[in-house]
Amino acid sequence: MNAASVDLDEVRELARAFAEREARDAEAYPAANVAELHAASLVGAPFAAGLGGRGWSLVDATMAVEAVAAASPSTALVWSMPLGLAGVLALGADVAPAEARAAYAAQIERIAAAYRAGELYAACNSEAGAGGSLAATRTLARRDAGGVFRLSGDKILASSGRFAQHFFSTAKVAPEELPGAGVVEFFLVRTDAAGVAIGSDWDGFGMRSTESQSVRYTDAPVEELLGFANYLALVQPLQYWFCLFAAIPLGCARGILDALGTPAPASPALRLRFAEATMRYEALRAYLLETAGGWRAAAGPAYAARVLRTKTYVSQESTKLAAELFALSGGRHYRRGSPVARLLADSFAGTALRPPLALALDTLAEQFGGE
Repeated sequence: MNAASVDLDEVRELARAFAEREARDAEAYPAANVAELHAASLVGAPFAAGLGGRGWSLVDATMAVEAVAAASPSTALVWSMPLGLAGVLALGADVAPAEARAAYAAQIERIAAAYRAGELYAACNSEAGAGGSLAATRTLARRDAGGVFRLSGDKILASSGRFAQHFFSTAKVAPEELPGAGVVEFFLVRTDAAGVAIGSDWDGFGMRSTESQSVRYTDAPVEELLGFANYLALVQPLQYWFCLFAAIPLGCARGILDALGTPAPASPALRLRFAEATMRYEALRAYLLETAGGWRAAAGPAYAARVLRTKTYVSQESTKLAAELFALSGGRHYRRGSPVARLLADSFAGTALRPPLALALDTLAEQFGGE
């Protein structure tokens, strides 16, 4: 950690206020929470100070997301989307091919300025039936007569929905329309653009307040291509988000552990169970932070596999730990809407949705089968 590292006391103080709001209305979109994160320059915290951020590393961002998730997992999930984008952009323009560096540097400055103005960038990438696979993306990007890319296709789980100002979305593009394009590219789309229809169909189990609505693009004009051609392959940014996503169920387990351990139980047997749970939590956290510490641009397939293993294991085991702790909690928490019950539900939602666990397990099996 360096001098710019995260101030967890500050983040936890904010998180306490988030928890109080969530207790009053657990299903409302956490607009006030997001506004406070913006006011504290935390939405774009990975940006350098000169761009309005705090110079956070991925380790810093992971710890901060976990701290917020222990109090308000839905806020942590909403926050992780723009936080991850800022973290990827904070790598700077040197990751771009020489011919694209000037344009990419200007784009980074434009997006950082939008962050400073309080605008929210949200992920709009998942598609029904794709199972989290980029290759299965069906959304298409085509240039119109004026040279503007337009998106057509259906997305699910667009975090923040109508509360975001911008989506970053994956789409396939023909090589003749974008020379050097990869399997898919990231495009930036204004949520209020013509041809963007945001649904009101989100009624998920846990984290309902994230407003993760379905979105239909019908020749929707894009603001711009994110980065440059073959961005996902050349920069390999997805691992940044995967570490943040794993921090959310981990934070849920931490929140339950804190709730049940304060005050400490009188029973020696229960104190032993909580001590064992604390050791499991600390081991999971250390594994995740060690993996996050290896983040860099184009880290390669070995690091990508490490992140996938970490994300899968930490998510699974954190959710399992949350469930076991809930079973120990006794009747005072066995009620709909209790803070502990909400944390349990949110731990399952994070594991199930970001990205689908089945895809991760299938990929892991393929990797080990080829060794």
